[in-house]
Amino acid sequence: TVSDMSRAHKQLPQGSVWAMARHFWRVAQGKPAHVAIPAVVNLVANVFDAASLALLIPITKAVATNSFDFLRDSRVFGSIVALIPGWAPDSLPSDALLFGVIVSLIVLARLCKFTLLYLNTAYVVARTESYRVAIHRETFSRVLTFGRRYFDRQALGGVNTDIQWSNSALHLLTAAEGLFRFVVGLIAKGAVMFAISAPLFFAFLVAIPLVQWVLRSVHRTVRETAKEAASIQRRSRAQLLDILASIPLIKGYSQEEAATDEYEEVLREAEAAAVRKGRATALRYPIEELTILGLFILTQGALIALRGDFEPTDIATFTAFLIVLQQSLMDYKKISQFSMTVLEELPKLEVVATLFSDDGKHTVSSGSAALTKFDDAITLHGLTFEYTENKPVLHDINATIPAGRTTAIVGPSGAGKTTLVDLIARFYDCAPGQIRIDGADIHGFSLPSLHARMGIVSQEVWLLNRTLRDNLVFGLEATPPDEALESAMQDVELGPLLESLEDRLDTEIGDRGLRLSGGQRQRVALARALLREPDILILDEATSALDSRVEMRVASAIARRVSGHTLVVIAHRLSTIRDADQVLVLDGGRIVQRGTWDDLASVPGLFADLLEAQSGEETALPL
Repeated sequence: TVSDMSRAHKQLPQGSVWAMARHFWRVAQGKPAHVAIPAVVNLVANVFDAASLALLIPITKAVATNSFDFLRDSRVFGSIVALIPGWAPDSLPSDALLFGVIVSLIVLARLCKFTLLYLNTAYVVARTESYRVAIHRETFSRVLTFGRRYFDRQALGGVNTDIQWSNSALHLLTAAEGLFRFVVGLIAKGAVMFAISAPLFFAFLVAIPLVQWVLRSVHRTVRETAKEAASIQRRSRAQLLDILASIPLIKGYSQEEAATDEYEEVLREAEAAAVRKGRATALRYPIEELTILGLFILTQGALIALRGDFEPTDIATFTAFLIVLQQSLMDYKKISQFSMTVLEELPKLEVVATLFSDDGKHTVSSGSAALTKFDDAITLHGLTFEYTENKPVLHDINATIPAGRTTAIVGPSGAGKTTLVDLIARFYDCAPGQIRIDGADIHGFSLPSLHARMGIVSQEVWLLNRTLRDNLVFGLEATPPDEALESAMQDVELGPLLESLEDRLDTEIGDRGLRLSGGQRQRVALARALLREPDILILDEATSALDSRVEMRVASAIARRVSGHTLVVIAHRLSTIRDADQVLVLDGGRIVQRGTWDDLASVPGLFADLLEAQSGEETALPL
């Protein structure tokens, strides 16, 4: 429930990236073994890798001496001699046999390495995907606890991007494991290089910090462009969703080219950032490799010059060291890539961390008491509300909405009518004590129990891209039989529509119900609300898209189905609320008149002015 979700998120970190990562670790139920197993497997795989490269040493020495005789006296490689198979023919030279054994050991070591890496990859993928589900669910559920005011101020594309960026925690974990794997590999290969040639190995050690010093400006550029790219990516997704959500408007004004140009502007910004980043990273690898190879070659040349001659062993040593060095450079490049990943993902995780701060989220807290019945009245005491600081949209509202009666709310556009019913439904929050249900502060009731007693239909209809049935039963604890669904549709004049659909209730109605007309969408929303059998039914201009004859029949059906229940109606057509028990007239966020339709129509005032403006345009509709 919303209440449980709110409690679960109370102690979340407030914006710290590393606290965010630790929180996701707990959410994913991470265990040390989940990280230790890949680490151990990578460690063993690197041992096999180093062993395969170390076996180049006896081959190198054999090339220099033209014999494997030295193996019999070698403490490290002497055991290789014992591996010559007893079934080998005597006619085959021992050196050839030893060469075959060493090559076989190299192949076997490589095979063991790749087998372990495959098993490790399979394990890591399964573990990471399990983490991904838990992390995405946590982030998504957190966002759903935010108040309506937060979503009013945020582009949905940006919110979607923020949720997707929770993957950054996993990318950082993968980067950390990759760093461990390749650092261990680099250390193992470094030991082999030291065994081949200590001077060349020390030249390699000197090259690494030198390269990092040279690349400081590259790192700074990557860091800056990563932050810029993250911001641009968020804006581009927000703009894309905004354009796609406005297709009817764009088509109606033939603004396809203009919309494309607007989107292209953001894409060009992303392009510029990507080019800057690409240029910086493109410099990194040549600088790294050329600097290391240059020092390596200079060191080898200096060794030969100091000795004063050139020996055949120099070629063998140089070649063996070069082979291991190339393998080491691959590890070093991977380490660089993962360090770049960290630079790119940290800004995204910083954005995700802001989702777990309460600042600006306008969360509506859920009470602990269950609203089990509604017998008396909803009372409003000094209700004042503002969306923007110091700009109230409701001022000192005092009113009583009696149970079992019809209350109509009317007034000009912008008078605060929708805001008033949104506060009763607790889509937004007001100060404690300003709204009471049967004398109890509305804040004390849990949101699920409050909304279970309410049915809400607004002028702006929200339908899912699912079947007609799915939309009708949305939010119900138990799915009613088809007869009940069809009866509700008949009551709101959707019988002919149902008969025309080949798949009847199982018909897909499209994104936001776009396969239906505006009036049909409103009536589906009405049927959905009626199926809840609510104690309190709130209709916010819920029949505005219907013609007067259909509206009259629908209104009569609603009156029959909610007889004895509480009905709150926001009406633009004043004739639709002729039989309301009371009418509240709002203007500028204040109640300026109240009474029955007949009382208000007979005295000068805003209601009479509105009625006169609409005179002759509508037919009175009973409620």
